[in-house]
Amino acid sequence: MGRGRVFQVCLASGVVAAAVLALGPSTGVSDAGAEIVAQASTAAATPAPPPTFPDRNVVPDGGRAYQRLDEVLTPWDLPNGSLVWNPVSAREEIIDVDIARQVVLFGDSQSSGMGGVKSADTWVEKALSSRGYHVRFVGAPGTGFVAKTTQSTNYPDAISTGRVVLPYGSPALLVLQGGGNDAAQGATDAQITANVERLLRELRASYPSCTILMIGTLGRGLPAKSDRRVQVDAVLAKIAMSNGVSFISPRDWITKYKVGNKMLDGVHLSTSGHQVLSTVLAGELTKLGLQAPVR
Repeated sequence: MGRGRVFQVCLASGVVAAAVLALGPSTGVSDAGAEIVAQASTAAATPAPPPTFPDRNVVPDGGRAYQRLDEVLTPWDLPNGSLVWNPVSAREEIIDVDIARQVVLFGDSQSSGMGGVKSADTWVEKALSSRGYHVRFVGAPGTGFVAKTTQSTNYPDAISTGRVVLPYGSPALLVLQGGGNDAAQGATDAQITANVERLLRELRASYPSCTILMIGTLGRGLPAKSDRRVQVDAVLAKIAMSNGVSFISPRDWITKYKVGNKMLDGVHLSTSGHQVLSTVLAGELTKLGLQAPVR
């Protein structure tokens, strides 16, 4: 029973009780008693005004109870940054009220930056930001789908071990960028395939309807038989296709867009190199129709 109904019944019962006391023990009904009975009947018949409740759960995904009276606290009533248990993914996730415009980005140093280049200025993050996304970077330099360092583990293990806590809800986009460190560390095609598949399963447990984009391995486009980076990029493209995931291949962008002289080393771009390729990637995102929702 809603709180408004409980209040209405209690009010009516109190008035009726007062009417009985006014009648007294006699069998007749005094004028005063009749007036009280009439008032009680009127009070019982007049519906109470609907109760007012503050808006709750005005959340990015629009979820709320069907009836306000039935509504209880949901994860979205918790403070931003709170940890909540997701029974579907069977792990703790973090509340972020910005989730609806957010891209969750798994990436390596191409996304995090290197040699003084900030993550926000990398070709990956800068392109995503230009499309309106708010970037949540959850990768680390030196890592990949299989590759890890002494400080950081690979992408799927980061989720399964709890080193990475995913945001609760439904982000606007998921991006998986990498492959360069897998190539450098000698990961096999089978290892890469198994770990990408595992990562996709982990992510789809939390985000079953979220769009996923894979960005392959940045390279010079050398012949595949002599360039492991190109080979890994091809493996990632095949996995993406078999899983219905969009794929952008930058395997020849260093040569194609003439940024070979805008690099800190043979792999990492300078700030000006990142700027050039961020424009290229933004164009590819546009072709795929990827744009953050507008509030």
